[in-house]
Amino acid sequence: MRSPDQANAVGHVQASIAALLPPRLGVVCTAVDGDPRNLYPEERISIIQAVPGRQREFAAGRAAAREAMACIGVERGPVPSGPDRAPIWPLGLVGSISHTRQICIVAVGHAKEVGSIGIDVEERLPVSPDLWHSICTPKEQTYLQSQPVEQRGDIVTQLFSAKEAFYKWQYPLTRRLLDFQDVQVNLELGGGGFSVGPVDALRWPDALAPVTGGMFTDKQWVIAWVCGHPGRPRVPQGMRPGNLQAALPQNPPSNHTEVLP
Repeated sequence: MRSPDQANAVGHVQASIAALLPPRLGVVCTAVDGDPRNLYPEERISIIQAVPGRQREFAAGRAAAREAMACIGVERGPVPSGPDRAPIWPLGLVGSISHTRQICIVAVGHAKEVGSIGIDVEERLPVSPDLWHSICTPKEQTYLQSQPVEQRGDIVTQLFSAKEAFYKWQYPLTRRLLDFQDVQVNLELGGGGFSVGPVDALRWPDALAPVTGGMFTDKQWVIAWVCGHPGRPRVPQGMRPGNLQAALPQNPPSNHTEVLP
């Protein structure tokens, strides 16, 4: 059972993100304390052999997804996983699920209105310098070297989260599994947004570049998102991040099936 402080923290994050994303989206943030017994049979099959912690994460995401559906006037229903582990949303809907060890955030919208959405949440923990080369492109690494030493870990976290959000946004459109080195992120001066471009433009669908996204942080989290139709994803206005760090996997993957819970 979550404490009042946890509930307040989760509520603060949900209210903050919901205010920044388009109002036509259903946005829900919860603690990672889902009950696998509440899953639909077609959802439960994806985690039947998972450890209890993973089952709770998965159940929390699906419960939040159903609540987000209700926020936009859609009947609650199952969100099973496909063979690629990506959520299979009800016909006419698009959405994205992300979680840390402590919170889960979901955004859902109508496909005709939203196009696609990718959202990512990271815990505020330092990024080890030995991971930077696997996350950052050569140009991003050059940029890092021009920044104050004490800020570099924060910058890598922003790049990581922006790329995760972008990968989730583009995957339903292209079914491409991309590496961190496939895209270049430019952070907006002063914070609050970013743009993503291809490292190799010849391999990139014209409809997907350039892409812009939004970013929000507080003392515990960084949350990045890309939302919109191909060729015109939007950055909601008005956000300004605070200090930023994040937890990263010890061995960052070469593709991103695992970011599609």
